[in-house]
Amino acid sequence: MLKRIFNLLISLETAVFLSLLYMFAQIYATLGFASDSDAWLYVYGRGWFEAIQWLLVFNLIGMMYKYKTYKKKGIFILHLSIIVIFLGAGITRYFSKEGVLHLRNGAESSIISLQNKANPSDVGILDLGFTVRLDKFVMHKYPGSTQPSSYDSYVTVIDGNKSFQYHIYMNHILVYKGFRIYQMAYDPDEKGSIFLVGKDPGMWMTYLGYILMVIGFFMSMFEKKGRFVATSKKLKESGLFTLLILFTFGFLNQAKAINLEEFSKQSKGVATEFAKGLVQFNGRVKPIDSLNMDFIHKITKKSKLNGLDYNQLVIGMMSYPSFFQNLPMIYVGNPELRKLLGIKTKYAPYNIFFNDMGQLKYMKQIDLAMQTPDRDRTKLQREWLKINERLYVAYMIYDYKVFKMFPNQNSKDENYKWYSVDEFKQLDQLTGRFYFNLFVKVVSDLKTFNLEELKKSMNKIYEIQKMYSAKILPSQTQVELEIKYNHLKIFPSLIGIYSLLGLIAIFIGFFEVLKVKKLTKTELVLVVLGWMALFIHTANMILRWYISGHAPWSNAYESIIFIAWGSAFASLMFFKRSMLALGAGLFMAGMFMMVAHLNNIDPQITNMVPVLKSYWLLIHVAVITSSYGFLAVGSMLGFLNMILFGLKKYRPLDFQIKEINNIIYLSLYIGLALLSIGTFLGGVWANESWGRYWSWDPKETWSLITMIAYAIVIHGKMIPKMRGEFIFSLLAFISFFFVLMTYFGVNFYIAQGLHAYGRGEGDATWFNVLKAGIGIWTMIVVATITMAIMQRNKKD
Repeated sequence: MLKRIFNLLISLETAVFLSLLYMFAQIYATLGFASDSDAWLYVYGRGWFEAIQWLLVFNLIGMMYKYKTYKKKGIFILHLSIIVIFLGAGITRYFSKEGVLHLRNGAESSIISLQNKANPSDVGILDLGFTVRLDKFVMHKYPGSTQPSSYDSYVTVIDGNKSFQYHIYMNHILVYKGFRIYQMAYDPDEKGSIFLVGKDPGMWMTYLGYILMVIGFFMSMFEKKGRFVATSKKLKESGLFTLLILFTFGFLNQAKAINLEEFSKQSKGVATEFAKGLVQFNGRVKPIDSLNMDFIHKITKKSKLNGLDYNQLVIGMMSYPSFFQNLPMIYVGNPELRKLLGIKTKYAPYNIFFNDMGQLKYMKQIDLAMQTPDRDRTKLQREWLKINERLYVAYMIYDYKVFKMFPNQNSKDENYKWYSVDEFKQLDQLTGRFYFNLFVKVVSDLKTFNLEELKKSMNKIYEIQKMYSAKILPSQTQVELEIKYNHLKIFPSLIGIYSLLGLIAIFIGFFEVLKVKKLTKTELVLVVLGWMALFIHTANMILRWYISGHAPWSNAYESIIFIAWGSAFASLMFFKRSMLALGAGLFMAGMFMMVAHLNNIDPQITNMVPVLKSYWLLIHVAVITSSYGFLAVGSMLGFLNMILFGLKKYRPLDFQIKEINNIIYLSLYIGLALLSIGTFLGGVWANESWGRYWSWDPKETWSLITMIAYAIVIHGKMIPKMRGEFIFSLLAFISFFFVLMTYFGVNFYIAQGLHAYGRGEGDATWFNVLKAGIGIWTMIVVATITMAIMQRNKKD
């Protein structure tokens, strides 16, 4: 009896059930509570949650012995790394200390306030044994904005008779006597600093676990007797797979009717010239072309309307405001709202929203929408808020508030703030009047289409910008390339290119499977076209990198673009000899590119927050988003393989199905390896930035949940009932819901923690679809595991 219980405890089925319990405890914590402290109080800080973790460790040790993993070095090291990570986490949990040190300029202290996540009201104190004095706190901001570029604390550490000075800033910590002191926050008046102080004896053991995991994954991929290599060999023999290399890498207002066709012809030259000028917006100096593109897209959801491009639309709004305010330009996507406004098309005139006194007619509806909590807002209320934003953006153009083109001539202005017309009163009278007349001249040149005079006016403004703000100006090459980048619109074009190539490859793949005939020349053409698309994609990412000055995966738009790149790269580099696999990867790349260009994703180039100014951005984000590409290929292939199952009744396809499943296994394995490595690299980065390598932030938690889900699917090959080709294909397909929840669900709906992009702007319907997909996955896994246990009991 005891032996039977022991065997059950160390069985693979028990490992799956414990993993499911562990996963859904985390899901409950991230979805069931609005605050981090509640999640700690009811889940992460509870004994039952710890018990699950230690049972998993015990189970894993038993499984390693039972399956003699020590005979395969790579597999042994990989599984050993998990035990080491858990042990390191346990030491951190039980023996680490963490507190807050708050100092004002000139103040010193040796006492920190200890924190208890599970009970925030339980505050203790700890004497560091040395004193920290804040000599000076310095805030650096992006030019002309209040957005922090970095915040720095210059401190002196005093320990008895010795002392030394140190510079603490984001991603640059002070380590002394086992304590790690981090720049965490600052006082609103910018005269004080808040430090996180931690002492973690489990850190290095956890890091050792991370290193062992990387070594284990790589060794297991090339281990002669390992399943990864065995599967690769089968595919090489069948001619479906070639393993090449793993991824590393309002005045002047005149009510005058104009002819749009004539305006389109005459305004092109001056619109192009005006767009070359520089403007300061949200802490970034950029071409007016970029500003115009972003603003017109926000207003119209297009880059061209009524035969006018975005630059012509903006100068029209500047030069002939009365005419353009009566032109249908404000996008109204909601049919119910269009009915309320009394319009039949998707565009409404700006003036329709205001009464004769210039007051907003629908202020009551907008105020009510603003006052309603986000989760309780109706669809119509959300639309009112979007309309309000579009009206405000249009107002910023009509009132010239957005054109911050004129530098402060005060040499003491270290923030390099630029001014628009409505801000000239903040300057001295002489400078303000000079700037006012110069801007009036620019608008007059635009209105009269006087290209030569406009060039002179814009050149004069540029010379002033160089004189007073040369340090923050982009080079002429950067300006020209950014305008070219805007006009080429390469990323949107790749939606159709990737999708079409993917669909053609999938069609050819099915044809070859059913007809048992290879279309070699057609395959070659598709592969070449795919590589050309990927090359263009890569070149455009590099161009964006050069323009922005940072790696192009620092915001939501850029990271989705990179996921698409990873999906195309995975299919072309690893699976190009299988048309179904190639098609799956390219089609998924097209779908990701489409998602990147949905209305709620902002494509504009933005500044980086201080924490992202680190080499870890290149490593962590690149690796983890690449994993999504491999997992996407595996998911799409799972779907296509299920179609092949449906066609089995017409002809035998067992061999082809098995080969596709082998490709799925390799794709999922590489994806899981990259996801695991990327997640734990993120843990190292978090420790260097925030003082803890794991804080149960929703994004990192869902990354762990996704890792466990894919580990279950991959290990399912060893479990009766789960090793079937259909079940494996089905789970490979549905498992991608975890990836979608990790990225889109956390970033745009849960919107909590350090990784949230969307601030709760996600659609609840799609969020419920993600939850339903995860629910279906769970039911399938639980059902198959239950049947496997019942089958085993019958044999016993």
